[in-house]
Amino acid sequence: MFDASVWGQADLEFMQHGAVNLFWRRALLDDARQALEALSYDVQLIDCEQGWSSFQTQMSSLLRWDEQFGYSPWNGNLDALNDGLSGYPFPSSNKAALALVGFHSLVRNDRRSSGVVLDLLEYHSRQFLLFSKRLIVLVQTDDNRFVPPLVGGRTPQWNREEWMNKNRGL
Repeated sequence: MFDASVWGQADLEFMQHGAVNLFWRRALLDDARQALEALSYDVQLIDCEQGWSSFQTQMSSLLRWDEQFGYSPWNGNLDALNDGLSGYPFPSSNKAALALVGFHSLVRNDRRSSGVVLDLLEYHSRQFLLFSKRLIVLVQTDDNRFVPPLVGGRTPQWNREEWMNKNRGL
């Protein structure tokens, strides 16, 4: 459980090593979501288990693709996703989190594109900070050995509870 009294605010912990945070156990991701919601974060969940087509549809809805670009859904073009993320729909609190559940399914289908998605999210999170907006990304994968490519020049870290290999069943 992400206890703010022990580690400080959960959001600051999640931003410490970059915006992208890895989770193996779904229960820990759910705890993280609750901790962020308690801090007035708007937490959106994207279920990646059904593959790229479903991911594209869900991202289109989240990013209000039709409103931004006049067509829908997002067609999977990663340059277009980059443009779409610049219009991320922040709530009035300017604090948002995106939880990608089952990310291993996207990686299995297209490792390169899934890495680019994480890189784009990291990039936009940093850009949003310039405007006093926070975007935290929680990535759940069933692959306890998952090592994503560098995102924003750094390696995404496993959450505090699963940082050590033995806590991910290794």
